[in-house]
Amino acid sequence: MIYLTKEIVEKYLDGERKLSLDLGKSVTEVTDELKGVPLDEVKGDFVYAWDGKELWKVAVFDKGLYRLRMMRGKPILEIDGLRMHLVKDFKDVFDYSKLVVRTLRLVQSDVVLDTCMGLGYTAIAASKKADRVVTVELSPAVIAMAKWNPWSKELFERKRIEIIGEKSCLDYIKGEDDGKFTKVIHDPPRFSKAGELYSRGLYRELRRICKKDALLFHYVGSMGKKKRDIMGEVAKRLEECGWKVLKKNARLQGIIARAV
Repeated sequence: MIYLTKEIVEKYLDGERKLSLDLGKSVTEVTDELKGVPLDEVKGDFVYAWDGKELWKVAVFDKGLYRLRMMRGKPILEIDGLRMHLVKDFKDVFDYSKLVVRTLRLVQSDVVLDTCMGLGYTAIAASKKADRVVTVELSPAVIAMAKWNPWSKELFERKRIEIIGEKSCLDYIKGEDDGKFTKVIHDPPRFSKAGELYSRGLYRELRRICKKDALLFHYVGSMGKKKRDIMGEVAKRLEECGWKVLKKNARLQGIIARAV
């Protein structure tokens, strides 16, 4: 599969031949690879895929537009124009996931729950430290984006990662045993899009399936000074549901808590 963006096509038409045809994973000396590709159809800031016969946008419409979009040389997931990745204050798209893993102090004995898979960047980063990572994704459109994304390949290949597809994290959690996990990464969509993922019911279930002293990272987002204090509301709910808030991390825009 060859992946193209408007920027890559423009460089090719300008005579440049050392290009990436896999969204920045590698650079190749382009010879005949783009022969027959309708390059004039590569437009805007979409990512396109060419399978040797057909060119299409790497995008799905499922009650909203899901697509890959390049950001600082790497693909991110965008839904209805909203970025599903925190890139502010990070030079590289993957730095957020790496910092989450460091913040949770993952070790080889850890069993990690990643409640909202997305493109799987955080699950991949966690799997390089922990013994096992279970990652959950409700949306088939998001799973499709991950399967088409070259940078998500490890998600489907690493033996330490188990994917629970097309199931809500709450439904998955309700079926799991007490004390199964030692670390949790809860990185839900913003509150206005998925309020149920910020509920006491979910926080209680997360506490139930975690061992005592398990650590939780909960992405909350930045709401601005004049809007409601979602960070404060989340911290209060966590405290009511068996979690001890240890720190509010401004750079990660989230909360670190410990199971008590």
